[in-house]
Amino acid sequence: MASHTDLHRLELSPGSGPEIRQRFIAGMGKATAAVTLVTTDGTAGRFGQTVTAMMSVSADPPTLVIGLFRGAPVADAVRTNQCFAVNILSTEDMSVAQNFAGVTDPSTRYKFGPEWKSLRTGSPILPTAAASFDCHAEQFLVAGSHLLIVGRVVDAQASEAATLIYGARSYGFSSPLPFPL
Repeated sequence: MASHTDLHRLELSPGSGPEIRQRFIAGMGKATAAVTLVTTDGTAGRFGQTVTAMMSVSADPPTLVIGLFRGAPVADAVRTNQCFAVNILSTEDMSVAQNFAGVTDPSTRYKFGPEWKSLRTGSPILPTAAASFDCHAEQFLVAGSHLLIVGRVVDAQASEAATLIYGARSYGFSSPLPFPL
């Protein structure tokens, strides 16, 4: 495991440069992902951050991975608290997504309201989320500017709500294509 000091150091790999970075960003702009809100609560405090870097790893045992910018307060808080929740936001949660992405009024940014609940770890769960996963943080891996965190899912819930997605630099929702095409 990387030391805490290493988590804030950024080194570019040989062959990396501004032109590759720009092509990478343009290409990743074509990817569409569920909008998730990673939250944590514990001795380091209560934090949350909107992210799209989340993926399922295994159902046996239930495990997922999140990616957090190493400079974000939530990354240090998850390391200290050793737990987090992933809230897959619903289409009605777009204002929450923007708030925790830091694009709202600074006086209301990153605020948790009384509607927030928790499951087993105490990490905040949004009741309107399409799904929520409560996790114990098991492994940490430094990857470029981000910290990848492997989480063992200790509780989960899902609803019928439509999932908020982000792609092509805008929010949306999925709609099935007619089959056959």
